[in-house]
Amino acid sequence: MKTICIKIGGATIDAPGLLQELGKSVAGLMRGPEPASFPVIVHGGGKDITRLLDSLNRKFTWVEGMRVTDAGTVELVEMVLSGGVNKRIVNVLQTVGVTAIGISGVDGNLFEASKLLMSGKDLGFVGTIDRVSPGIIELFRQKGMVPVVSPISRDAAGNTYNVNADLAASELAMALRADDLVFVSDVAGVRVHGSVQSVIRITDIEPLIASGEITGGMVPKLRSAADAVRRGVNRVHICGWAGADTLERELAGEGSTGTIISE
Repeated sequence: MKTICIKIGGATIDAPGLLQELGKSVAGLMRGPEPASFPVIVHGGGKDITRLLDSLNRKFTWVEGMRVTDAGTVELVEMVLSGGVNKRIVNVLQTVGVTAIGISGVDGNLFEASKLLMSGKDLGFVGTIDRVSPGIIELFRQKGMVPVVSPISRDAAGNTYNVNADLAASELAMALRADDLVFVSDVAGVRVHGSVQSVIRITDIEPLIASGEITGGMVPKLRSAADAVRRGVNRVHICGWAGADTLERELAGEGSTGTIISE
């Protein structure tokens, strides 16, 4: 059984009808006398977080594509991601016949995190993942249930951290020895000199970031993708959503319109 780790972002989640199409795609991956694939979904929710913080007039800043998160803000982030966004995805998947269950990195101690420093700067309650304990995911595999994972995580002392969802998806894919890691984005792929690149080598990523070709949220996404490739994930895809057959096309490699990260 192939393991497919799928990461969807907040902007993607908001697209009309996308979650229903995603559900049908996930059902297709599992179709057959024996499931052909075991899909695992990791999600972000940056736009939902921003909307809530704006409504509360809470100011925030960014460092290299990462949101600085203080103690009060991390509680709001957990509420949005693990409560609102997570259950919205689970609910839609189940309306199209996919048995799904929503968890976060806190559940089953899936992700053990510690404070992340970015270029020596303290980002507050923003974490990096030190260890993945995928036992809870394996239980869902045995039961034929699709996990939907919020990236909120904890450290050994019980402190809660906001973890970048791209990083969470990458670390989980590596721990599960996933065949494919698919980042579904609000852009068609990775643009260099204005054009979507079909393939980017991991050795080119840091030079592209240094040159300013890669900026914002694409920076942690590409770094996570490169790390996943180096540590054993077979293929990493960055693509936009283009209908219910998007996953099928990207995984088959035929008609793919996104970017594949390779060695």
